[in-house]
Amino acid sequence: MTDELPRVAQLLWTGGRRSGRGPRPALSLDRIVGEAVAIADEEGIGALSMQRLAKELGAATMSLYRYVPGKDELVALMFDATMSEPPDLPQGDWRAALELWARCTRELYLRHPWVLAVGASNRCMGPNEAAWGEAAMGALIAAGLPPRGVAEIVLCVTAFVGGAARLAIDPAQGRDSAGHVGPTLDPAMIQRYGQPERYPATLAMFSAGPPENHDIDAVAEGLFEFGLGRLLDGIGVHLTA
Repeated sequence: MTDELPRVAQLLWTGGRRSGRGPRPALSLDRIVGEAVAIADEEGIGALSMQRLAKELGAATMSLYRYVPGKDELVALMFDATMSEPPDLPQGDWRAALELWARCTRELYLRHPWVLAVGASNRCMGPNEAAWGEAAMGALIAAGLPPRGVAEIVLCVTAFVGGAARLAIDPAQGRDSAGHVGPTLDPAMIQRYGQPERYPATLAMFSAGPPENHDIDAVAEGLFEFGLGRLLDGIGVHLTA
């Protein structure tokens, strides 16, 4: 059955271990993945290509294919590499565990903005990503939550954190970058080209003016704190219902 798994699964779960015989290779899978992560962190996932990566490594492009079949598999390895250190969560307190897990997940997204885009794609899950989820689910079960429904709770928190993290990622990275937040709505577009009567709530929001603290980082932080608190409150109500 193992032979039926895709090549990327073997790379993720075994690291593409090489035989100990022969001279030490100039490249390694860890070095390739590490350099690829550095490029994506600095310039976005769109800046990564096998040619660019080879140049940064001082190697021939074709030499990379001895370690990884292609860019899709490389990105899967990069994604898993960012989760190399799952958080050490408190045991016996589901809310404290989920709160810390959410904060660690947000920090991960802010360090590696491209992870948000890659995480939404179909892919084989690697050992580090699995361990990251295991940390959350294991802490909830250790706190006395029944295994049935634990995965749904973790996925709900993950979805919230991903959405909230997008607000904190610099939109200046550009539309083709993984960190692009999304479309910008200017009320002037509605007034000039649209139908103002169709968007009364939106125009009322704009007329109310910006938040007291218009710093985007502070606004994103406040929304995350507010939303996480209310989400955990709701989970608590659900668990006692």
